[in-house]
Amino acid sequence: MAGAAVAATGAPDVFPWGHVAVGYLCYSLLTHLRGRTPTGAATIALVVGTQFADLVDKPLSWSFDLLPAGVLAHSLFFAVPFSALVLVVARRLSYTQLAGAFVVGYLSHLPADVLPSLATGDPSYWPLFWPAMARPGVDVSDPIVGPGAGAGLLENAAYYMSDFLPMLFSPIGVAYILFMVGVVALWLSDGRPGIGIIGRALGRVTGRSSHR
Repeated sequence: MAGAAVAATGAPDVFPWGHVAVGYLCYSLLTHLRGRTPTGAATIALVVGTQFADLVDKPLSWSFDLLPAGVLAHSLFFAVPFSALVLVVARRLSYTQLAGAFVVGYLSHLPADVLPSLATGDPSYWPLFWPAMARPGVDVSDPIVGPGAGAGLLENAAYYMSDFLPMLFSPIGVAYILFMVGVVALWLSDGRPGIGIIGRALGRVTGRSSHR
């Protein structure tokens, strides 16, 4: 989840671009505290990390109905040991910087999903502690919100987007837009890290296509 639509539970949801913004803000601040600026490769790794929890849980739940509570990678019981494993393996392979960026992105995703629910006065932090903490008030075989388990990625995505667009015209939406603009400004001031890598990759792809 990342952006900020109000779901059936009454709590705002977070869409992918929102998770990227939260993750980049965290990583940029941490990098600047060390007297550096984010590199292009690390920024790409960060972006992947911000989406990792949803890339694992959403297909397994929405498309294949394999997660009874709808979460696995959103739980600290999975995220912490997995992140530690990533860092250990990356250190041996000399990819520490990229792994660190990925882990920051991944771990920033988890509280980012929880914090919007604080605005409703009904914090929903059970995913962080699943399976030690069960989903409150519903049977684990039920969908979390929306079409839910087994309905497919497109149907669930359409459900959330139908809430996202009206939300942009609310006070929460204004705050969300200002936050996104602020993070984009930070990214620009950091020198647009990652854009060069994407540009070169697109150039290679389009170059190959033109020679066919």
